Amino acid sequence: DSAAEKYGEIRATLEKAGTPIGPNDLFIAAIAAANKTILVTHNTREFRRVVELTLEDWEK
Repeated sequence: DSAAEKYGEIRATLEKAGTPIGPNDLFIAAIAAANKTILVTHNTREFRRVVELTLEDWEK
């Protein structure tokens, strides 16, 4: 899937669940998900809502 397709899928899923994230974080999540990469962030509170992401918090 392209990042644009992932963006739409993730946004729809999160809005349906009532747990949306901000548009910039959504872009980041979509790019990481589309490329099947590990997302390194300290903002795990937002990104853990996206179940298909693999997160790494280097602050811990």
